[in-house]
Amino acid sequence: MMADSNYKSLFKAMGLFGIVEALRIVLRIGVNKFASVFLGPSSYGIVGLVENIAQLIGSLTSFGINFIGIREIATNKLSEKSKLNTTIKSIHIFIVLTGVLAAIVSVLFSAYLSKITFGTQKYTIWFILLSIYFVCNSFVQSKTILLEGLQDIRKLLTINIICNIVNVTIIIGCYYMYNTTGIILSMILTSFINMLLFLRGTKKYDTTHVKISKHELEKNIKYFAKSGSLLALNSCIGLFGYFLIRIYLKSIDQGVVLSYYNVGNIFMVSYVGVIFMSINKFYFPKLSETIISKNQENINRLVNNQLEICFLLLIPTILFLYLFGTFCLQVLFSIKFVLVYKVLIFGLLSIFVRGFNYIVGYLILSNKNFKQYFYINSISDILNTVLTIVLYKYLELYGIGLALLVNYLLSAVYTFYYVNKKYNLKVENRIKKLLICTATVGLIIVTSYFKFTIVWFNVISSILFVFSIIYSAYKLDDYLFDKLIRNKIVLLLKNRK
Repeated sequence: MMADSNYKSLFKAMGLFGIVEALRIVLRIGVNKFASVFLGPSSYGIVGLVENIAQLIGSLTSFGINFIGIREIATNKLSEKSKLNTTIKSIHIFIVLTGVLAAIVSVLFSAYLSKITFGTQKYTIWFILLSIYFVCNSFVQSKTILLEGLQDIRKLLTINIICNIVNVTIIIGCYYMYNTTGIILSMILTSFINMLLFLRGTKKYDTTHVKISKHELEKNIKYFAKSGSLLALNSCIGLFGYFLIRIYLKSIDQGVVLSYYNVGNIFMVSYVGVIFMSINKFYFPKLSETIISKNQENINRLVNNQLEICFLLLIPTILFLYLFGTFCLQVLFSIKFVLVYKVLIFGLLSIFVRGFNYIVGYLILSNKNFKQYFYINSISDILNTVLTIVLYKYLELYGIGLALLVNYLLSAVYTFYYVNKKYNLKVENRIKKLLICTATVGLIIVTSYFKFTIVWFNVISSILFVFSIIYSAYKLDDYLFDKLIRNKIVLLLKNRK
């Protein structure tokens, strides 16, 4: 069987973005290690709280331009150059305006934000200065959307690598010199440096010379605002939910539980989320292009291929974290955070379901069905907030992970039902078998954790991990390399005889 071009392109993109994300993670590990030790469990949770506030303001004012902008550029990149340039310039102007709007919100609510975050209004000036972050970040966002939409992967990766290295230096320096107040200072400085790097790196795509009529600009801005209003509200609901969770947890055990929650999110979203970041960078614009052709067979093949690659990478990764999770928490953060492993018991399983939702859910977004996408995600975000708070009361740290798992499972059932009915998505038999296998492995892992000793749990996890590595390598070799690796191993064994 010849290697499928879909597999090759998807895996190549995931691999390239994965390398950059892996570098970012390695650098971020240094930051998290420094911050967790230097700031301590009681203060480390503030990092997540400040970032959550910034994300909430940004999402509130962005009108979902990330998704809309990428889709518009991706679907117009084969059009005549004038139309593409007009689209790019309209998106850039719109994003900068949203950045200014975010800056205004930050200034207006600076005293209130200082009170929520630090318990006092004496840091109001920092949230006023945070307005600089939003303006600078809007330029970064604009250029990132441009490169993703045009699929200029090499340029995007190069700039990101440089930015990641510079950012780490700035963040550690700010934490060291200013402690918790250095959190906001580091955000301002990194956003400014990132803006300069992205502006310089995307000079060849400069559209300042492109003329666009006032009427056309107004029409485009209205379209972006109208189309993205639900996406913006959707993001805000999700981030506000996380904000409520953090405010609730902040009052428990002097903020220690909030720090555990923050570390759990970093572990599951930032570290394991490298796979989802890779999917977002390539799969979404590729799917948007494919949908334009209205070829149902190609659409189904692309979705199924992406599902398979995602799970072939996730299964060994998740099993590795079950096996070495405690050790990783000690190395990446500190021994004070080993209790976060309780969050991961159910939380790591939720990543499988999240992967399914992520890939299948993009069908709704790529078809510009923003209303349905809003309903599904809003209900899921509200449910996540309620479940996290309620289940924490009864199950403590286990409840945080279980809340994610239950929430994603309910969302997956409805999402698949909807796309199957609306867009005629057909999951191939091999994917169904892979999903059943994944669910079985998850059930075995959780059962063995609660029913057996830690020794037997590690033995079972080790066996499953080894089998998953062999299986994933076998399948990826088959799909991507035409059995090249397998044939070389067979040849090597024959020569030894």
